[in-house]
Amino acid sequence: MSWRNTLVLLAVAALLGAGIWLSNRQQAEKQEAEEQAKRLFGELDAGQVEWVALTTNDGREARLVRKDGAWRMAEPVDFPADPTAADGIAGALATLTSEAVIEEPQPPAVYGLGEGVRVVRFAAGGQEHELRIGKKTPVGANSYAATGAGEGAKLYTVATFKTSAFDKPLDDLRERRPLRFERADVTRIESEWAGGRAVVEKQDAGWRLIEPFVAEADEATIETLLSDLAFLRASGFVDEPPPPGEVGLDRPEYRVVLSGAAKEGEPGSEGTAAGSGTAAPRWELAIGSVIEANARAGKAAEPALYKIPEDRFEKLPKKVEAFRFKQLSNFVASDAERFELVFPDLEAAKQGASDVVTITGTRSEEGWETTPEPMAAGLAARLVAEMARLDAADIAADEVGPQELVGLGLSPPHATIRVYGAAPADADGKAPESGGEAPLLAELQLGVQSGDRIIARRADRSTIFRMDAARSEYLPVNLEAFRNRFVSNEPAPEPEAAPPEAPEPPTAP
Repeated sequence: MSWRNTLVLLAVAALLGAGIWLSNRQQAEKQEAEEQAKRLFGELDAGQVEWVALTTNDGREARLVRKDGAWRMAEPVDFPADPTAADGIAGALATLTSEAVIEEPQPPAVYGLGEGVRVVRFAAGGQEHELRIGKKTPVGANSYAATGAGEGAKLYTVATFKTSAFDKPLDDLRERRPLRFERADVTRIESEWAGGRAVVEKQDAGWRLIEPFVAEADEATIETLLSDLAFLRASGFVDEPPPPGEVGLDRPEYRVVLSGAAKEGEPGSEGTAAGSGTAAPRWELAIGSVIEANARAGKAAEPALYKIPEDRFEKLPKKVEAFRFKQLSNFVASDAERFELVFPDLEAAKQGASDVVTITGTRSEEGWETTPEPMAAGLAARLVAEMARLDAADIAADEVGPQELVGLGLSPPHATIRVYGAAPADADGKAPESGGEAPLLAELQLGVQSGDRIIARRADRSTIFRMDAARSEYLPVNLEAFRNRFVSNEPAPEPEAAPPEAPEPPTAP
């Protein structure tokens, strides 16, 4: 085929593609125009809706008002509105379309548009509108609707599912979040409970405990606390609160205060007075006693009380130790290339032999291999996975003396577990093992076991931790445990016999 024919074919293909694109675009524009023409309220935009008044499905008259871009309930109580529900109502009004128009309607009562009809009134662009929702049609998944009352009102059928945004109980139109904040904005957390208090602050190196003493903070606990508070939802509300002493809010069971960094020229956040100049955002929640089955009284910035689910209250940290750094190791499991298990062999030492047994695990394309004592299938990989994200249960002491280390089984350790990554390649790009020392990803020392806890220590810290004894299912805590539970019972494969050597050919006479 000549190049001219090729160009002609390409031009034809381009024209066909452009024609198809233009046809699809025209079809989409036509469908959009048809959809627009069927909308009950014309070119109404959801963002133009200023207020909405409706009767909830539990018989309450509600009014939602948009102010400065935020929704708030004005009736029957003054309270923040749920933004998702309010936006859903505004969006449903803007996009509600007719399935059919009833040209010669009968009396409104025939369509459920008479007495007891559901009415949604709203304002947009300075004009008030009304939507009346009747009963379902005899055939199809539609309902009758009208855009006003009286003889001049038009009567339509609309898809029933599109009216679900207006069919909610009052509490579902209210903001159920007691605390409304962005996690990234929080720089200080004050937590108080019966008999205890902890304060943490975000610093350049991360979160740090500053009360009741200064220490490293547990990042996982803090991130979990912030997540739990951000997603906390009330199960209900008490609009006429009793005296604080009757619901335990004079001496709360739990109190948390979140603070952010001050920002120039911004007003205070919820729970603080607005002002000019520098303002630091602040969010506060106090939780009192049980006020009904599985719910406690909660007091935040609003006059009404929140019903805080009991199970969410139980999850809140209520010990100083919970806020303290308890990370024993943390790395990406796939980065591990080698590990060492070091155990003191006291029996061998009594006989003058080496008093240390070292087991080495190496990752290969086939998986993990350990020498000189092979581990059972899967246990080496599980050991590395367990070490990759290992936290202590609590803290035994910040520092102990030499004799105490002996008593705790840490001098020498009953077991030392080291995990290494890949050694860096050398300048010539040769294999990693020739390029330098492999990075140490984790080093854990294990001591005596007492009850359901095992004494543990990181090599880079003096803190003495207590590890959950259940971890010993995947981490050997001493030489005896390693040989009883981790060593493979399968016999080592016999070496293949060398093939017989071929006889030398006879020498010619």
